[in-house]
Amino acid sequence: MNNSFPNMASIGDIDPLNPSIPATKVEITVSCRNLLDMDTFSKSDPICVLYTQGMGNKEWREFGRTEVIDNTLNPDFVRKFLLDYFFEERQNLRLDLYDVDSKSANLSKHDFLGQAYCTLGEIVGSLGSRLEKPLG
Repeated sequence: MNNSFPNMASIGDIDPLNPSIPATKVEITVSCRNLLDMDTFSKSDPICVLYTQGMGNKEWREFGRTEVIDNTLNPDFVRKFLLDYFFEERQNLRLDLYDVDSKSANLSKHDFLGQAYCTLGEIVGSLGSRLEKPLG
């Protein structure tokens, strides 16, 4: 009887191409106050777009978008972002806010309201896991 399983990894084997770094799931909720009013006859219709930065090439990639909330300068977005938090890594985040003016998914078709940068560690490590940033 042959007890060897050549295609199976035993506990303790490490795959350098797919290291299993322990991660914690973190749920991020976004709210804004006193956004710019870009609309003439009503208030802005804001959406928040979350970008994460790649570890190697430092390229910003879109992670996800909230829903659009009509006619408000103080949105409390319902859609949450679920991210893996790696304690040992610096995970840069960028939050861009737009005033949605049409049904287009193309962000260049909408008015830019501002952006904020932070790290996932800043959010997790802040008092009550709540971080406030001014929009730039």
